[in-house]
Amino acid sequence: MFGGGLDISALADPSVLLLIGLLLLVSAGLAFLLGRRLGMGAGRREAAKKMAAQVEPIEEDAREFRKSVWLLQNENKNLSTFLMLLPDLARELNNTHEKRKIAPLLRRMLEQIFDPEQVLVFYTTQRNDGLILVDDKGLAAGFDRTRFIPFGEGRVGWVASNQISMDESDFQQKARFVKADFDSASQPHFKIELAAAMTHNESTLGLISVGGMLRHPKNEKTMLKMVADLGSIALNNALLFHKMQQLANSDGLTQLYAKRYFMTSLAEILMRAEKGHEEFAIFIFDIDHFKHYNDNNGHPAGDEALRTTGRILRDSVREDDIVARYGGEEFIVLLPNTSKPGAAVVAEKIRAAIAAHEYPKEQSQPGGDLTISGGVASYPYDGRTSAELVGKADEALYKSKRGGRNRITIYEPTYLSESDDPADATVAGRRTA
Repeated sequence: MFGGGLDISALADPSVLLLIGLLLLVSAGLAFLLGRRLGMGAGRREAAKKMAAQVEPIEEDAREFRKSVWLLQNENKNLSTFLMLLPDLARELNNTHEKRKIAPLLRRMLEQIFDPEQVLVFYTTQRNDGLILVDDKGLAAGFDRTRFIPFGEGRVGWVASNQISMDESDFQQKARFVKADFDSASQPHFKIELAAAMTHNESTLGLISVGGMLRHPKNEKTMLKMVADLGSIALNNALLFHKMQQLANSDGLTQLYAKRYFMTSLAEILMRAEKGHEEFAIFIFDIDHFKHYNDNNGHPAGDEALRTTGRILRDSVREDDIVARYGGEEFIVLLPNTSKPGAAVVAEKIRAAIAAHEYPKEQSQPGGDLTISGGVASYPYDGRTSAELVGKADEALYKSKRGGRNRITIYEPTYLSESDDPADATVAGRRTA
């Protein structure tokens, strides 16, 4: 059919024409199907894109929901922990009437709630004009823990003087509108993110603060305020208990504790020190030439001098220290948790304060000034019984008398070989007025 060239006549064959028609029909069908498939693929891709655009915000909402659920679970956990700890804290605070025991309880509670780097617990001074640090966690060793912080100074002083609770956002906001230095250079060791004053009847009793918190409960400021409120109740109860003790056991003239109460307290401190391997010290002193002062100025003047000495003594010690009139013109101070060098510093502070005070008609005294002489002894180095400790402190006082008066002597063991005077090794009992 296709021999040497194209045979046109063959195309007229009906069978060939049928075959060509079928081929054309099949080709057209395949082209149609291929075009349809290609069109459907593009549509599906477009539909998939639209579906993905609709699903994405749903997935974002799901992620936010999961995050919210996690935060809620965490908040519930923090709140449950807080509510479980609160009754225990209230019970422990209710069972103590000593101010020195309250601060550690508050600190431990704050550690469990916020897991902070730093916790600070302050009490108001006896003069009610500022704060003194009584317990802490995470405070640098270089900070002077005996330093007085006036009301209004830095974040601590601001919160105490205004009797409020503040968090970091409060500090930032106040700093913009109030002329106050909330990051005072005088408090570089403090990390204050949360702070709350402990108040009672419009009086500031103390302050608690935390910083560097690893846990941030949703109601963190409210939680801190609740702990502060419990602390203020406990502090007020301790103050009332202290006043009742003073009324029941005080010396009528000086308003200090009486000797009987002092000896009872000394026995209790001694037992506690034995169990806890703690130090404490005793400082005993009397007024130099007091008989001379009485004889020259009369007994009313002498009584007033004793009252004044008692007041100076109260203002010179911590609230937990026990101060008593030991008898006549003798006074004695019990200093818990105090080393012998620390007690010597306190004793010298008291001596200087009394020497600096202008007593009426003190010019008639030998030396023209009313002064004291005292002695310091400590547990366990100078004795392990009440009698031994008082005796050693008394012996040091006698040495101050013999040394010229108006001085403090720290007890040191003496031996006959160290002195030509055997009296140096004897217990005092021959003091002169």
